Amino acid sequence: MKVFSLSLLYFICLFLSNIQAQKVGHINSVQLIDSLNEAKAASVTLKQYDASLTKTGEEMLAKYQEKVHIYQNSIQAGSFTPVQKSQAESDLQVDQQALSAYRQSAQTSLEKRRQELIQPILDKINKAIQDVGKEEGYAFIFDSAMGVLYFNKTDDVFSKVLKKLGY
Repeated sequence: MKVFSLSLLYFICLFLSNIQAQKVGHINSVQLIDSLNEAKAASVTLKQYDASLTKTGEEMLAKYQEKVHIYQNSIQAGSFTPVQKSQAESDLQVDQQALSAYRQSAQTSLEKRRQELIQPILDKINKAIQDVGKEEGYAFIFDSAMGVLYFNKTDDVFSKVLKKLGY
């Protein structure tokens, strides 16, 4: 029993000394992404794409509003027959649905484009962090941009990862 207790104590001490010897680092991923040229280029591309989608949507909205204005003027002037009025209302409803569908499609398209542009950058960053972690012997690397409120005696691996990315 005494041998078992001593063995257990030995393994506990060994485990605790191993935990204290582990190297821990941190990085601010937002700051890292903001410093990469690829991310800046992706941001510009996304803004341009968003602007083109917005412009198309605004043009569709302007045409719809013009049709509504013409419809309202024709109603006030009494120049529509009941059949023409019904057809105009139906056309306006179709245009309104098309406008709504475009907005949803544009949002989906923008998100898909964002993913296409950003995911390779995130994959590259993740690989660089993993490489630095392995090469430098880190047990953990925390992302301080994701809510780590306190860290003591950790290494900031920002410059190492940036160097690994070729900057």
